Amino acid sequence: MRVLFKKGNKRLLVTAGLWLATSIWPAGETLGEDFTYVASDKNHLIQAKVHRLIIDPESQQPVVILSDALEERGLFIWISHFEANAIHSEMNGIDHFRPLTHDLLERVIKKANLRIERVIVTHIQKGVYYATLVIKEGSSVIEIDARPSDSIVMALKFNAPIFVSERLFKEASVLLRDKGTVEELYGLTLQDLTPSLAKAFSFGSTHGVLISDVKKQTRAEQDGLERGDIIVEVGGRAVDRVNLMRSVLKESEASVEARIFRKGQLISVTIHPSKIEKEGRITLNSYLADRASQRF
Repeated sequence: MRVLFKKGNKRLLVTAGLWLATSIWPAGETLGEDFTYVASDKNHLIQAKVHRLIIDPESQQPVVILSDALEERGLFIWISHFEANAIHSEMNGIDHFRPLTHDLLERVIKKANLRIERVIVTHIQKGVYYATLVIKEGSSVIEIDARPSDSIVMALKFNAPIFVSERLFKEASVLLRDKGTVEELYGLTLQDLTPSLAKAFSFGSTHGVLISDVKKQTRAEQDGLERGDIIVEVGGRAVDRVNLMRSVLKESEASVEARIFRKGQLISVTIHPSKIEKEGRITLNSYLADRASQRF
């Protein structure tokens, strides 16, 4: 860790807070023990964004995908469920009744009148990704060694940019152009509605499918679907599982009416799954197939 600061307790306060937060969690996010790149040149960076959260179907471990601005390539990072839930909460604007660890850390930083300037995923070594949190006030800078997942949560909280070492991204990322699922082609990321998710969105049932993301410049966005919508019915058919929603999208040949729960109200939206563009996106299975020789 490199720390540059003037005299004062603010830097010590935030350093203590960051140390407390990182010390109670096991270290490291992995790609594979044999997959090692050291690429720590911070002068050559690319700006990235959270492309999506998925679940590895074999290990049931969450995976966060960081993509470039054009979403042409993606960096897959296996993370823990705790950090995945925190990232999901930030992406969907979910507030918690009492502050969780990342919420507490955010309050410590804000009380000290500091800000997170950016986060950098710097390199991978022996299968573990490394990142740096850059905290700044005026000319004073603190650089904290951190896990990418924690860094991503804090970047989302402070609306700070996420960067990845250019060399690391070039060597460890994969193309995001393989044929994807029908909902991905349409522009949606869908989740089965669990009781906890239903409660978070104030929806009094688990019979529905949650839209966790809507890709920009897609048919889904043009149709007016939004992140956080809960699809209840499509074409007169109740939809309570992602697989059923997928079947409806595949079978629809024209426009169809969808019943959506949005911000406490049921509304009707006309969707056009028949106009899905043919350009696909990568699936986790195809990625794992490409990396079959690697250990995860």
